[in-house]
Amino acid sequence: MLKWLPAEQRADLIDLLLSEPAVVDTPHGKIRFLNHSGAGYWRARAIMTKEPGSLEWIDSMVPGSVFWDIGANIGVLTLYAAMRGDLKVWAFEPAAVNYYNLVANCELNGLERRVRCLRLGFSDTSGIMDLHVSQLMSARSFTFKESKKLDPKRESFPSIQAVQVCTIDEFIARYGAPCPNYIKIDVPGLTQEIFAGATQTLANPALRQIHVEAREHKGGRRIAEFLPPWVSN
Repeated sequence: MLKWLPAEQRADLIDLLLSEPAVVDTPHGKIRFLNHSGAGYWRARAIMTKEPGSLEWIDSMVPGSVFWDIGANIGVLTLYAAMRGDLKVWAFEPAAVNYYNLVANCELNGLERRVRCLRLGFSDTSGIMDLHVSQLMSARSFTFKESKKLDPKRESFPSIQAVQVCTIDEFIARYGAPCPNYIKIDVPGLTQEIFAGATQTLANPALRQIHVEAREHKGGRRIAEFLPPWVSN
């Protein structure tokens, strides 16, 4: 195992892994992913099999549309969408370790000008929130709600990171961002709040579809109440 190697050899091996990205074939061309962790490598290799419905959804988007990836993680769906070449992609990821991988992956694929990456979270208010996260666990899913489970790898609770959040409506109004035509939301523990802070955006006919991960008995029905009739979900 890596931890049993002398420190100098560990550093050399890590440098080697980072210099050799994982390369995945997709219908839109090869996508390269930074080899920053085992979880990141797994996300990269599973791009075509883990969420085929999400990829089909992205393939169906109208050319020239604006796509927001909220909770982008290391950028699997962001990169797939950007590789189309005819979408305007915005990626939002509050966890610093994942944001680093997200931006690095865009750079690896020469997509810096196709994707706007922001280290920002969304909620129903603006301010600073605590994200339960570990900077030593890249490509993992983190949450704004404290977990009662111990992390088996660290045998302690994940660390806390201060994160800037705002509402979707405020972000668009303050920065003049275009209203998204498609939104993907994957933010454990904060999905309902994100919808509550996007009432004006949800009422905008420019918004065509929303893709969100939510269990029906854990808030799915409540989320559906925010959606106007013309939005597919």
